[in-house]
Amino acid sequence: MDRLAVMEQFLAVAEAGSFSAAARRLNIGQPSISKAVAQLEAYLGVRLLQRSTRSLTLTEAGRRYRDGAERAIAAAAAAEIAAKEDGGRLAGPVRVVVPTSLAQLHLIPRLREFSDRFPEIILDLEITDRETDVVASGVDVALRIGALADTALVASRMARTRMALVATKADGDLHAPHNLMGQPAIISRFHHEKNRWIFREGSARIAVLVRPALVLDSDDAARSAALAGLGYAMLPRPFVADLIDAGDLVEYLPQHMLEDIDLWALLPAGRDQTARVRAFLDWLRPQMNAIFANEQPGVIP
Repeated sequence: MDRLAVMEQFLAVAEAGSFSAAARRLNIGQPSISKAVAQLEAYLGVRLLQRSTRSLTLTEAGRRYRDGAERAIAAAAAAEIAAKEDGGRLAGPVRVVVPTSLAQLHLIPRLREFSDRFPEIILDLEITDRETDVVASGVDVALRIGALADTALVASRMARTRMALVATKADGDLHAPHNLMGQPAIISRFHHEKNRWIFREGSARIAVLVRPALVLDSDDAARSAALAGLGYAMLPRPFVADLIDAGDLVEYLPQHMLEDIDLWALLPAGRDQTARVRAFLDWLRPQMNAIFANEQPGVIP
């Protein structure tokens, strides 16, 4: 009896709640999976499933065996991945949290190159603009943009770029930061907690109080709102460069942009990096540097 294979079949039955559903999931015949579970019960000398005409439920012994089988399957998979990596083959999952605009505009369009180079690495992407508890959720890498709060995570700066103030051409023209006062502003909580934007005028820093027209928790949504003509938005330039180049948005006051903004890779402290995580980060850094470094402020047409 192939014990790991039978464990996997039993777990499929336990999760699906029926032999037929488990058989479809595993793409094997129902009689085969029924026979395998019956042989497993005979081998263990205990009933694992309580059968009725309508459903299957786990017995107490079945629940204990399920928990142990899940651990055994996970350990076997980890051992296989470790052996492949020791042999020079990088394989297995890398869990990455990515901001929405970064994923859609820049990361996903480039993943074919990564996949071709590392075909056995599975990227498990969580695409969100909300902060994720990296340690509790088992994430390998979290990509974040902007200032970091105090954190116990290990932070590695991947790239640096500038912010861009954008709006549709129909919104008018700006010659100085103070012209923004009273103008509708699209606030992205991802970068701005308050309705105050900081600019440079000569050698001085100036704060401009803007009038929020819309407050959003996503750079992707703020980009769409600016494109819809709902006001001025201040976003990382790589997230709006395509719209600027196409003439759909105009970049205002580039000479007054004060601060650079950083892309960070955050990793759990104390957790050993696997070779596949290192491979992903080594591939990602030059990709992001090329994108972010190229997006410097241009000249207003």
